[in-house]
Amino acid sequence: MKFRHILLVVLAALTIAFLQPLVTFLGGLMLLVGTGALIFRDLTPAGQDALERRMLGWLRRARGGSVTESGRPATSSRRLPSASAEPGPPGERPRRSRTRIAASANSTRGDSAPPPP
Repeated sequence: MKFRHILLVVLAALTIAFLQPLVTFLGGLMLLVGTGALIFRDLTPAGQDALERRMLGWLRRARGGSVTESGRPATSSRRLPSASAEPGPPGERPRRSRTRIAASANSTRGDSAPPPP
């Protein structure tokens, strides 16, 4: 029974000694990741693509492969959103939004029949 008590005291001391720096490190790491995510979100789509390509090159080099012209990803085929038709206040950046598909005036949700000629 005495051996268990000593073992528990040693484990408690090790937990206090090593877990606090680990939690502090993880908290700081999460703060850096969150800040990086906010900065990435505020970049232009072209800047986001450039950053993604740079990180992909770093990851490929870390895995041991070299970045060659044939290994580079093709240019992005997605379209960049156009500027908003309604400008906001002078100091505000335009927000990116999803494009909306205009529904025809004659069609309704439940109506599957074609419009009259």
